Amino acid sequence: MHTSGLLIVDDHPVYREALTEKLGADFSAKEVSVVGVGCAEAALEVLMQSERRWVVVLDIHMPGLSGLAGIKAFKSVANVDQVVSISGLDEKLWEPRCVQAGASLFLSKNNTSAYIFKKLDALMHGADGQGREDEAPDASTALPLRLTVRQKDVLALIAQGHPNKMIASLLEISEHTVKIHIHQIFKELRVFNRTQAVLKAMRSNLI
Repeated sequence: MHTSGLLIVDDHPVYREALTEKLGADFSAKEVSVVGVGCAEAALEVLMQSERRWVVVLDIHMPGLSGLAGIKAFKSVANVDQVVSISGLDEKLWEPRCVQAGASLFLSKNNTSAYIFKKLDALMHGADGQGREDEAPDASTALPLRLTVRQKDVLALIAQGHPNKMIASLLEISEHTVKIHIHQIFKELRVFNRTQAVLKAMRSNLI
């Protein structure tokens, strides 16, 4: 069953209401219901009373259940497909922590609503059309991961924290070529960002 609900959990009413309204309009054509609530308790009530499948967008810093414990708690709910962390806190510091705790994505509140929609849409409506990670073949267990030597070189430099421009310089290739390699790496590893790519590569002994 495809994910059909997006639940935004954020205690800041202005941001929550604005994001809920914008994403509600963006996702309307895809028949995804967007709901915003101000705390984890209200979110759990929505989930328990619904037969939909949900992606939960969780503010990682708010009173009550939030943060890394909140990610794990929401992932354990039967009808939650994915948990996405969102925050205005330092992205470089918190993204690895959230992904390691089980979040599928980390979104900064400094991003535009259009960017957030794009990332969530890709997460919920990927090439295979599936919402749940456990319904799609895990490349690390089902099929061998096939990366070229150059893609592994790029991935290793990503793991060292280098930006695209530096990777291009170190490998003596164009920045456009680096972007193409990164796109193919994400596609092969079935991930959505650099942190997830590095973590999966490490688990699969690719780097």
